[in-house]
Amino acid sequence: MRKVSLLFLLLLFFGVVKGQNCSVNANADTITACVGDTIFLSASGTNEYQWSHDATLSCDTCNSPYILLSDTSSYVLVKGMSQVSQLATNGNFSNGNTGFLTNYTYNATSIWNEGTYAVGPNPNAVHPNFSSWGDHTTGSGNYMLVNGSTGGNKILWRQVLTFPPGVQVTMKWWMLTFVTPAGSLQLKLAGTNIGNAATTPNSTGVWAQSSRTFTVPASGNATINLVTTSAALSGNDFGVDDISFQYTCESYDTVWVAPKSDAQILIDTTALFACDSLCFTLDNALDTLGLLSYQWVLSDGTIDTSSAFTHCLLDSGNYSGYLITSSNEGCTDSVDLPPMRVGYTRRIDSLVIANDGSGYSGMVQVLNTDETIGINVYYETVNSSSLDSIFISAGSQSWSNGAITGSHLMTGWGPVVLDPEPQTICAYLYTADGCVDSLCQEVAFYPTMTVPNFFTPNGDMVNDVLEIQSTNADRLVQRVYNRWGQLVFETDRTDLFWDGKVDGKTAAAGVYFLEVEASNFYTTGQPIMQRKAIHLIK
Repeated sequence: MRKVSLLFLLLLFFGVVKGQNCSVNANADTITACVGDTIFLSASGTNEYQWSHDATLSCDTCNSPYILLSDTSSYVLVKGMSQVSQLATNGNFSNGNTGFLTNYTYNATSIWNEGTYAVGPNPNAVHPNFSSWGDHTTGSGNYMLVNGSTGGNKILWRQVLTFPPGVQVTMKWWMLTFVTPAGSLQLKLAGTNIGNAATTPNSTGVWAQSSRTFTVPASGNATINLVTTSAALSGNDFGVDDISFQYTCESYDTVWVAPKSDAQILIDTTALFACDSLCFTLDNALDTLGLLSYQWVLSDGTIDTSSAFTHCLLDSGNYSGYLITSSNEGCTDSVDLPPMRVGYTRRIDSLVIANDGSGYSGMVQVLNTDETIGINVYYETVNSSSLDSIFISAGSQSWSNGAITGSHLMTGWGPVVLDPEPQTICAYLYTADGCVDSLCQEVAFYPTMTVPNFFTPNGDMVNDVLEIQSTNADRLVQRVYNRWGQLVFETDRTDLFWDGKVDGKTAAAGVYFLEVEASNFYTTGQPIMQRKAIHLIK
């Protein structure tokens, strides 16, 4: 694809917020170029950048990205961001007792009384009971020295500052405790509490920083108060230093771009794959009016000059190609066609499932449940070194063989034992290409039954009925005869058994004769039969 480098030098404006850059500017001229050309952008004036509104941006957070011009391009938006850190006015108290308001009483030489403060480098110089500790900034400069008020909720420090409206501002300040117990300061935005009160350090002579975050009102003016909340007479004496603010400022600018009539190309580049044959149509979604010239070239030797390329590949293998377009305004473009592959489906010839005595009932393979089962798969022989595989699913069970050879997989997972219920067994032959052939066989099972030799109908809830265990039986005909050949019990239900009673009365202990017929849909008139002598024991 041809690329033309167009450099946009974005004009730099300095928006000053106490020494910080807070403005970014972009050239707003409309630029016309061929679709697909590379346009290099550049920005400066802030600390961070965020570009948007063009999907081809090479980088959305650097100062010099590039875009690829498309027919949908209209503009690129750049947002400049700067992290602003600024001291409050005289926030380190280097200018003494200036730049702020307070309801405390200022005394430059003594803060013996509660509710007084001084500004200086040493608390011991204004209160003999306080030790000598340096300020947080340099260790030798000024800071605010406070003997906390016992009245509580008293404004210690106030400033009215201007910020960008609506920004999130984090205010930070450092505190040092002179005498414990510690004092506490509540940040208020006008009359609203910002977070909880901040407690001065629990140990004396240790500087610790506190911070709270607030949202600047829409006016941009913020009335900031530090209010003492402790009313303790003992302790509640501390120093304050280095009051500062941090926030992020933002600004925006725009680069306008526009394409001229061009040899625009937008085709679906998703890889194409199919088994045994592949038919496809490719067209240029950007040439809706048909104004371009085309040359489609495919690796099977096909050359086509239609605006829409329709073709079928009938032989397995890999294919590639490219498209060249041109316009009457001197723009050209080219693009690779999506990769294409035709896979070959290896066929399953037959799936054989059987055991001794098995047979068919219609199209259903009927098996004996008390015997293991063989599964045989026959499949097409191919000259290939790829790793084709067989997968067998049978209800909740499955088996696989991942490197088949020859043309026959002889009971590769068995003999096996299947769940004794009607089900469908399927064989799947997967090729390395992802092509699959399958063959399924429905299977069912003849009924089985287990007949006891005796039962004890004595009411102890153990072996009280002549229970016959059966599987796959839809009908279980039971006939019980006494020693004289008289029928004493008969049913065809699978869940009902003789309870040892005849006409509601307990039968005599002794030998009885049981005849059982188990059948289901697949026995086709030939039920499984069993005759047995049964002992009724009391």
